[in-house]
Amino acid sequence: MTGYGHAQRQSPTETITVSIKTLNHKYLDVRISGLEAHPALELHAQELLEKEFSRGRVEVQIKIERRGLAPLTINTEIARAYAEALQKLRGDLQLAESFSLDTLLKLEGVLQRSEEPEAALWERIEPVLKEAIAQAKTSRQREGHLLADELLRLIGLMERELAEIEQSAQAVKRLYKERLRERVRELTENTVELDEGRLEMEVALLAERSDITEEIARLKMHLQAARTALAGPEPAGRLLDFLAQELAREANTISAKAKDAQITARVLEMKSLIEKFREQARNVE
Repeated sequence: MTGYGHAQRQSPTETITVSIKTLNHKYLDVRISGLEAHPALELHAQELLEKEFSRGRVEVQIKIERRGLAPLTINTEIARAYAEALQKLRGDLQLAESFSLDTLLKLEGVLQRSEEPEAALWERIEPVLKEAIAQAKTSRQREGHLLADELLRLIGLMERELAEIEQSAQAVKRLYKERLRERVRELTENTVELDEGRLEMEVALLAERSDITEEIARLKMHLQAARTALAGPEPAGRLLDFLAQELAREANTISAKAKDAQITARVLEMKSLIEKFREQARNVE
């Protein structure tokens, strides 16, 4: 499901902004930008997002804007090593010039930014990230309710088509018997008396090859499972994906077995509804 969340916290020294955008995706794909300099914090953010989202592409942007100069420290050990090396070089080369403090401070590693512990930074990032997550989830829930309504509507239409298929299937055996009887009469031109026992056996064989009772029962079960999943509190996207595949499988079997034009027409309509159901289920978390 798609969704968007945005949160920001300001202080006299910095502004932390978190934006989250979620998109439809078959699996969970979390992408975080803005914490490249803090891999440990990026891992914390990843773990938090994976607890809150189970499916979809989640794009997160974290921006930290600091105001004022960053505090600096002097690395005395590095400065001392530089000084000793420069003094030795001055003596070896018998140079009259002496190096200045300004020269020493410009050497790499002497002046260093004083970085705060990452734990302290995470304490400020985490609440902003959680607020953005909450907004994104609320946005997704609004879309989820609309998707659930549409999926339930499609389930209702499929159940109606299935009821028509079941009703037609009950009349198929009688239809086969009449067709077979009529065909035998045409071939024998009413000169041979029909063997009712043999006729019943042939009808039974035809009925067995075209029996769709089990497929209808499984379709009912899958549709009920979809209703239950949509009514439950847990993420249902992957289950609905699976049920859509099973619905299509059973419908294809009925299409192959049924020899009745009315059943075939209903199955074609049901397959169209299943495909619409599958497309919508891909948007569900």
